[in-house]
Amino acid sequence: MRNYEGVFILSPELSADALKGGVSQIQELVTKNGGRIDGLQEWGRKRLAYKIKKKQEGHYVILNFQIDSSQTKKIEQALRLNDNILRYLLINKEEL
Repeated sequence: MRNYEGVFILSPELSADALKGGVSQIQELVTKNGGRIDGLQEWGRKRLAYKIKKKQEGHYVILNFQIDSSQTKKIEQALRLNDNILRYLLINKEEL
């Protein structure tokens, strides 16, 4: 298993409950694919440098987790299909 860090920008239109649900969806996605969550940081609502999907702001969430590298493609595919996620980035921390 490798260490990864995921940065997720969620839609600013989400209510507090929907935001918590979106974060828990991301966590479940990692654990269902055999991963382990090491840490979660919510940076809150921030202004974007440029518009993404016609949005000027987004909720930033940082997730540290461990997972087999073969499972990252499944996670990325599910993240692309989630309309509440404006952008995401998965980084292999071991290569840094």
